[in-house]
Amino acid sequence: MTPSSNTRPVLLIVDDDAEVVRALAFMAGTRGYEVRGCATAAEALAGLDGSVSCLVLDQHLSDLEGLQLLRRIRASGIRTPALLMTTGPSAALRSQAAAAGAPIVEKPLLDESLFQQIENLLAGA
Repeated sequence: MTPSSNTRPVLLIVDDDAEVVRALAFMAGTRGYEVRGCATAAEALAGLDGSVSCLVLDQHLSDLEGLQLLRRIRASGIRTPALLMTTGPSAALRSQAAAAGAPIVEKPLLDESLFQQIENLLAGA
């Protein structure tokens, strides 16, 4: 299910650093997004539904890597656009993320690259 045109796009931000989730939620809110934050992959899997417009997944979660979480989400049939956030991604991770259709945004998130990627993903959805 896709959100209707009169609703705000919903971002599901999954990061085990509560400060990162709060900061991103604030920034996203000022850009017109609704945000749901999760601290773990398990919490994200339990709360994922058809109203989510875009997944923002940290690669280094406490219970599962972000790319593994994305694979589980895809295996369940959910095709919501997604991106990974990480610091210093290896060439192998970049390749695996590209194969999964998930661009990588590098931390620290000091510029507009995260929200530019989100807009790109939503425009292609």
